[in-house]
Amino acid sequence: MIKVIKDKCVKCLKCVKVCPFTALGVEDGYPADRGKMCIECMHCAAACPEGALTWEGEPAALEAQQVLPLSADFADQLEAHVLQRRSYRHFKDTPVDREVLQHVLELADWAPSAKNQHPHGWIVIDTKETIDKMMMAIVDYSKESGVSPEIVRELESENNNVVMGESRTLILCHADSKAINAPADSAIAMTTVELLLQAKGIGTCWAGYLTRMCNAVPALGELLPPLPENHAYYGAFMVGYPEREDYVTVPARLKKAEIKWV
Repeated sequence: MIKVIKDKCVKCLKCVKVCPFTALGVEDGYPADRGKMCIECMHCAAACPEGALTWEGEPAALEAQQVLPLSADFADQLEAHVLQRRSYRHFKDTPVDREVLQHVLELADWAPSAKNQHPHGWIVIDTKETIDKMMMAIVDYSKESGVSPEIVRELESENNNVVMGESRTLILCHADSKAINAPADSAIAMTTVELLLQAKGIGTCWAGYLTRMCNAVPALGELLPPLPENHAYYGAFMVGYPEREDYVTVPARLKKAEIKWV
C-alpha cells in the first residue's frame, strides 16, 4: 500500500495526477490511498520531487537513482544501435560474466508489462556440461519424434548447431501462462535485455528452436530448475562474446511492414 510521509510532502499532488487508475485521491490537501486497485507501477513515486511516498513501508523510488538528462544525440545513437543490431551465432569459448548478466536481467524489471504484472523469470545456463547434455537430449528427441529433422541433419553433416550455435551461455525466459499478456511481456523484457547486452558488446541470437524444445522435451526439464506453477518458456537467447562475425554495413530489409494512416 502506498503511504505518504507528510513531513516530506509539499502537497504538489503530482503523484495524484499521474496515477493511471486514480488509486490516489486528496485528503486534507495530502495525497491519500483511495482503496482502489493499484497496479504497483510506481508512477506516483517517479513524479514525487521530495521522495515522500513509501510502498509497504519501503521507499517507493530508488533514492540513489535520479532521472538523468539525455544527450542531444541520444536519439541518433539509439537509431544506429537498432539498425546495427545483429544476430550472432559464433562466440568465443568463454561464458559471459555473471555480474553483467545479473545486472542486465534485473534492469529488465523496468520494461513495460501489462498491468505491471511482470510475469517473467530467467534461467541462465553457463555450464558447458549442462549445455552439452541439453543438446544431446534435443538431438535424441528429434531423432525419435521426427520433429525438426534439420536439427540433426545440420549438426551431423555440417557440424552446424542451429539450436545453440557456439554459445557458452544460454538465457531462457519463462512466464506465467495465466498472466494478462505473457507472450508480449516476455518479448518486451527479452528485447530490453538484448539491446542492453549488445550495447555492452555482448552478442545475442533469439533461439526459437531452443524455446520450443524446452517446452516439448521432458529430458530438458530434468536438467533445468523446475518452473513455477503455470509457467512455460516464452523465449531463449544464445549469448556470448562475438567471434568471426564482422559486419560493416546495415542490410536492407526485403519485407517491410505496411503503415496506414487514418
